[in-house]
Amino acid sequence: MSLRSTTGCCKCKAKRKKCDETKPKCIRCTKRGEECEYDYIETSTNRKRTRPAPRPASEIANKAIEHIYDFIRAEEYVNASTTPNGLTRIFDHSPVPLSDSALSSDASWEPTFYQSTLPITLPFSNAPTTRATNSSPLVCQQLVESKQLTQSQASLLDALLSLGDTNSPEQNIPSNSTLTIYSAPTPVSYCSLSGPLGSNSYRPIASAHIPRIDKHEEDERDIEGIGQIICRTPARLDPMIDSNSLMFVLHSYSQWMSLAVFDPLKAATKTYEDITSRFSECPTTRRRLVLVSEVMRKLIKSWSLDATGKEMLSSLRDQIWQNVRGYRVQQLPSSEERKRATIALDQVIELLSIHVVASPLAYTLRLLQSAAPVFLSACIPTHPPNMLEILLEAELNLRYFVAADVATSITTGRPLLCRYYIPWSLELCNEFTQRRGAQGTRWMVGLPDQLIMLFAYMNGLREDAIAAGTRVDPKIVEQIEEDMKNMVIPPWEGKDPSLAIGRLVVQECWREAVFIYLYMAVCGADALDPRVEKAQRGFMKLAKAIKPGRNPDVFLATPMIIVGVATTKSSHRQTITSRILSLPEFTNPNAAMNNSLLMLNDIWARTEAEVRAAQWEDLREACRRVTGI
Repeated sequence: MSLRSTTGCCKCKAKRKKCDETKPKCIRCTKRGEECEYDYIETSTNRKRTRPAPRPASEIANKAIEHIYDFIRAEEYVNASTTPNGLTRIFDHSPVPLSDSALSSDASWEPTFYQSTLPITLPFSNAPTTRATNSSPLVCQQLVESKQLTQSQASLLDALLSLGDTNSPEQNIPSNSTLTIYSAPTPVSYCSLSGPLGSNSYRPIASAHIPRIDKHEEDERDIEGIGQIICRTPARLDPMIDSNSLMFVLHSYSQWMSLAVFDPLKAATKTYEDITSRFSECPTTRRRLVLVSEVMRKLIKSWSLDATGKEMLSSLRDQIWQNVRGYRVQQLPSSEERKRATIALDQVIELLSIHVVASPLAYTLRLLQSAAPVFLSACIPTHPPNMLEILLEAELNLRYFVAADVATSITTGRPLLCRYYIPWSLELCNEFTQRRGAQGTRWMVGLPDQLIMLFAYMNGLREDAIAAGTRVDPKIVEQIEEDMKNMVIPPWEGKDPSLAIGRLVVQECWREAVFIYLYMAVCGADALDPRVEKAQRGFMKLAKAIKPGRNPDVFLATPMIIVGVATTKSSHRQTITSRILSLPEFTNPNAAMNNSLLMLNDIWARTEAEVRAAQWEDLREACRRVTGI
């Protein structure tokens, strides 16, 4: 057994790799094109030794976990005889369940959501034009009030002490949204009917016959060094703050971003600054960050939460739910109201990023629906909110909500939750190409900001045409086609060529998804329309050209749902199914993407049984049958 090298280079030691100690540069660093340095230190003996590497963030985080659990065990011993039911001690208010029974109509919300208007036919000329649409609304509902509990129940760490064996809310989904019609897909048959066609009972899709993506060592996953940017102790830290807990939170977020964010390097520094700032605010905020980090850590280890993890997620959900319930949008909200709404929206967005992999699609849709009035209250007092200004200038929580609203709309067939003012022209797209860093939303999920606006613009055209009982003006469709041909989206830049290629493929796949949405959702074409078939083939060609793997497949899954509606060949359907189910988080029956795949199976089965091509309306019907919404 060889001993660990004591005279290796700094880079190898930092990565916990055995150094070959070649001078002046070791072979490993030479192959990677990295700087190589031997930093010798003085020792009490004559033996040479290089400076040891700092302890890895994971080791510090593990110590923080032990520290937290030691505290929890001590508190549990003290409180065991006084707390019979832990979950009711967590919050100042009793939890409001995420269910239809918790929602009620309120006429006072009507002025908030703008009604559909007739489409305006705009003249086109050689001069630059800007076209605008107001996206269609979905009437939101207000949450009912709940009784208050005592202030002593507000400790979030106490929630960790009292996690019991109660059922997770995810087990209490209404019977009309449970899933049972299709068996798990296999390489031979991916959708087989096991009940009547009209049944709305489904069985979750599993991946028994589909190989999982290999796991890599932590330092190999973090090719871009996200952990090194985020996991560092602040230069100035309040002495009253536990640095171990902070390092635990920073390490959890860095790991989560490496797995769930399209280009985490763009936002690593901002994330570090945001976490350290929030950690210094108050004990309540720190406790929430610790709980969020604990849920993230459990999901990183296993995408299917155990009983304790479900209790933690339920606790987090209930606490955040109190901050969004009862919101009523005001025409001119005060600065204090906007500040309160901004804080509440921050928490919703944080929960949403976990929801998409740990909860059914119905929960995500309801969470977004309930957060819509909070979003409108957090916007500057211009209604309807200007989507271009939000994507270019607004805070991250507003940008994220817009992206989530658009993404859920185009993958469920549902209208947008809010009405936006959406100016559109090719010239406006240049505004996005001039921005760098963490502006916009492209770095989050790989969907370019220009295409977010275009999807929303087309959604408004579609909804207005449906309301008026007419078709969208063909000249508008031709102009969108021309804009798509001339649209320039900057390529991704990065140290790792494979990541850059994967991100470029995701970006181009979204282009093809735009064409499918244009022809099927806006023009009313079916899956056998030559224009739709061309875009579908283009998408599949791009997807097959790149090796399957976590990156880019986790970010290809969303446009695959759009393309799946237009997919008729069995081999292409199997490719989509296998690529999505190769990701372990999507095999979880409680994951939103697993539900989305069920929707595709429903569309494929119904259209085959009825011997017809799929239409865009089938997606909305599939969403209703799978989620009950």
